Amino acid sequence: MKYLVPEYYKDFKCKNGECRHSCCDGWPIRISTKEYYHLLGIKCSDELRGRLDFALKICLEPSNGSYKQISTDWHGICMLHRDDGLCAIQAELGECCLPEVCQLYPRSTKNLGEIYNGSCSNSCEAVVELLLNYKKALLFEEKDLSIVPEFVIILSPIKYACCQKSISIIQDRSLTLPERFITLGNFLNGTDIGLEGPNDFSSAFQLLDVFDQYFESSSSIRDYSKVSQTYFGLEGKEKLSVEDLKTILEKYISASEHLEFILPDWQILFEQLIVNHMFYNNFPYTDNQEKVNDAFLSLITMYSFLRFNILGYMSDKAISENLVDYLAAMFRLIEHSNFKHIAFLLFKKDTYAVEDCVSQLLYL
Repeated sequence: MKYLVPEYYKDFKCKNGECRHSCCDGWPIRISTKEYYHLLGIKCSDELRGRLDFALKICLEPSNGSYKQISTDWHGICMLHRDDGLCAIQAELGECCLPEVCQLYPRSTKNLGEIYNGSCSNSCEAVVELLLNYKKALLFEEKDLSIVPEFVIILSPIKYACCQKSISIIQDRSLTLPERFITLGNFLNGTDIGLEGPNDFSSAFQLLDVFDQYFESSSSIRDYSKVSQTYFGLEGKEKLSVEDLKTILEKYISASEHLEFILPDWQILFEQLIVNHMFYNNFPYTDNQEKVNDAFLSLITMYSFLRFNILGYMSDKAISENLVDYLAAMFRLIEHSNFKHIAFLLFKKDTYAVEDCVSQLLYL
């Protein structure tokens, strides 16, 4: 079966036990009813049986496709994850006995009606490492894959063309990243965002502080966010004063200069991450949603949320491994939780002038 895949897809290889952080860190894996009963009756060692008995628990809202989930410990680590970095099921019984999501990850395959898409999630550190070293605009090519589509999300030819056009706008390197987002917003829904950067970033900083507080309990990003919050002086503050905002801006400028120094091509990296994320989620029709403006707000919030926190976290670091670990952890939240829905809900709830805040977020 022919799939349209990113050009790097053929180069992806799982790092197995060599990963610094397991791909399932902070991400409770859900399995189907069929997979649960398969694991329940599978022949295995007493040690693995003990792990499985403790690891499998019923989902809060069980369904046939998401009946049970694999528990995590208090660090957010999968109960089946061994000290050597390998999965206990795979190590003893082989990959064929893994739940489907674990076999496929970080790959995702979709039947979109006219075409089949295959992609990889930014939540995998091996994928981020590939994108970090990929300097030209990300290309897509047809490839034969012996995989049944994981999802069926039928898009009309017009909608699929919109997905392709959206990606091409973000890949237009004749424009800065803010200008590309502005062009994208105008293409999708006629959003009128000024081309000149704003003088005041107070609304953007307030909103990003709200986001950090909302997601601070996430085991995926908790430790990274704490470092960022400490840098910007946000810890324990329910509301930011004028003096706080002034301090944040000064630190933001300093951290931006540091990022430019250690990663002169940061805009290229962000382009690759955003494009890969858009393709993975068939933006702007993520989850087959019709409200393209909500998808746009979620996308720019994701961009500014990543940039704001990466500046705080990397303010005293220069090692690419730190950068990769941070990005993979952030995308475990972004791509495997309800982040995109919460993003536009918080945006609309906590901003009084949406257009002004959009402009501020884009020019951060």
